[in-house]
Amino acid sequence: MKAFITGATGFIGSHLADRLIADEKFTEVRCLVRSTDKWLEGKDFIRIKGDLNDFSALSKGIKGADIVFHLAAIVKASKQKEFTRANVEPTEDIIRIAQKNGVENLVILSSLAAAGPSQGTPVDENKILTPVSMYGRSKRDMETTIHQLAEKNDSIKIIRPPAVYGPREDQIFTYFSTFKKGLSTIVGDGNHPRLSMVYVDDLINGILQASQKMDPGVHTYFITAAETYNWNQIHSVTQTVMGKKAFKLKLKPALVKKIGSIIENAASLIGKYPVVNKEKTNELVLEWTCSSKKAEKELGYKPQVTLEEGISRTLHWYKKHNWL
Repeated sequence: MKAFITGATGFIGSHLADRLIADEKFTEVRCLVRSTDKWLEGKDFIRIKGDLNDFSALSKGIKGADIVFHLAAIVKASKQKEFTRANVEPTEDIIRIAQKNGVENLVILSSLAAAGPSQGTPVDENKILTPVSMYGRSKRDMETTIHQLAEKNDSIKIIRPPAVYGPREDQIFTYFSTFKKGLSTIVGDGNHPRLSMVYVDDLINGILQASQKMDPGVHTYFITAAETYNWNQIHSVTQTVMGKKAFKLKLKPALVKKIGSIIENAASLIGKYPVVNKEKTNELVLEWTCSSKKAEKELGYKPQVTLEEGISRTLHWYKKHNWL
């Protein structure tokens, strides 16, 4: 089999590429590479030079492939049109190129952000999409585009993960880095809001299981851990695994939002758009939980990694690579 991956040099995509490269069933693993190989350096893959807006590169990667894994996306931008250009328009190109070349098996990564926050009960695939951020809206629009373009023989699987953690991840990493310095920053009272998380290996398992489903149509799945968590649990597990205590700094939601506003306004004075911004902090105070029961029933997905095991593996990797 021949596979084409977008986003293969990123956190999730590189783990998927590793799995496909190690799988004898895949005779070619083609990866779209914009600049450097990053996590793929020295590995046995076919480099397709270009980016998501390079129609020629996408065509080269897709032509003759048996399956397309579209994982690339941006998560930070100051304007909706930037998200659309990166997250929606390339998806349309990929589907059209795949259809032109007779490639019917596609797995496309979306996000819980497309569905929007939960309210007490983990959301499932029947939820009306109510995104609350520009990123979430771009993923919703991407999903809408997929449904509009899908042809009768296409088998397109949309995967919606919640927060993903594991080796190579550099955003949730900030929490662990701060924890090591003795500070555990918690939004709310520690019990609420709750959130879903998934260890990267479990997510890759779900993606691969979805890739084996060849039923025509568009099929959407949440892939997450067996449980939902609150920040007190995450703090406690991190403390146990790290063998180090940290002071719990509990921030009220209103203060978290204020911090985001202050940082974004300050950054705008120098023409920058910060990682911590108003949208990001507005999301942090909400509940983000989802259920993977549909994936368990239809794909045979079963999360394997507990929170303690996942954090343990992640911290071990950070230490081994001198991140911590």
